[in-house]
Amino acid sequence: MIRLIIPVFLLALALPPVAQAQTIKASYGSPSLTQVIFPLGVQAGIFERNGLGTEAIYIAGRSISALLGGDVQFAFVGGPQTIQARTSGADLVVIGGLNRLGQMIVVHPSIRTPRDLIGKKVGIGVFGTTSDYGMRLGLKQFNLRPNKDVTFIQVGDVPARLGAITSGAIHATVLNSTDKLYVDRFGLRILTETENIDFLGSGIVTTESYARSHRETVVRFLRSVVETIRFVKTDPKKTTEILAKYYRDKDEAASKRRYDALNGLHPAYPYVVPGAVQSIIDVLKEDGKIKDAPPAQSFLDMSYLHAIEREGPGAAIK
Repeated sequence: MIRLIIPVFLLALALPPVAQAQTIKASYGSPSLTQVIFPLGVQAGIFERNGLGTEAIYIAGRSISALLGGDVQFAFVGGPQTIQARTSGADLVVIGGLNRLGQMIVVHPSIRTPRDLIGKKVGIGVFGTTSDYGMRLGLKQFNLRPNKDVTFIQVGDVPARLGAITSGAIHATVLNSTDKLYVDRFGLRILTETENIDFLGSGIVTTESYARSHRETVVRFLRSVVETIRFVKTDPKKTTEILAKYYRDKDEAASKRRYDALNGLHPAYPYVVPGAVQSIIDVLKEDGKIKDAPPAQSFLDMSYLHAIEREGPGAAIK
């Protein structure tokens, strides 16, 4: 028996150790298609294949606090709160994201013209977030002044906003442009869209200190994001199945519209351009929330994405 055991033991010692997936946490602040990449990639097993045991955590309105507190290592979060926190000294850096505000103002059926909103309540998520800016910039097109012509109400996430507008508690709210399926479903009307405004609507964010000390983890994480985007574009059937489970939606037509919207939303490599950050800086200055700010480029570090693009598809994990 000993003669049998010893060779097996020696063989086990000679084998390379089994790589253990590194465990990280990543938050996202909205269940919308702009930020669903995190849970989608986790469900598809893409992060795990890149050596990351990733937990995607939904944290409405508190992603930056969780990130700075070390509760999560990465966050998909709105650009305005990221830029404002960074100008206040927070240790944050944007490593990817979307360059479009990509939002729409939807109204209760009783609202027929923009002027009908005068004296009414409009719902956003949280003050200082992307939904706040989306509402401000949208109403500006009609010369409607926040908290003068209309009253801004903090309502919460997308489900809460939909509940508030359908009940009549508010008369307008902000949704992502990719959420048009809710317009027909709840009998709403689109008042305006902000699709073409350069604006860091959603950014992939980490802390600079974490990025410096965990560069390989950051590369693995962003590689997983890029591969998730590629998965969306190349495997519509599996992507639609995962989305249907995530949104708990059995409506096939709605699932197809949701997939089509997601497929056209994310570029192959989610680089952020300085102009998308500058738009936020300009609004913050107009509102008197900041006086001076560093150059827009200083908020960004696209070197990780550049490294991944140079690797090309299917790069081996090192």
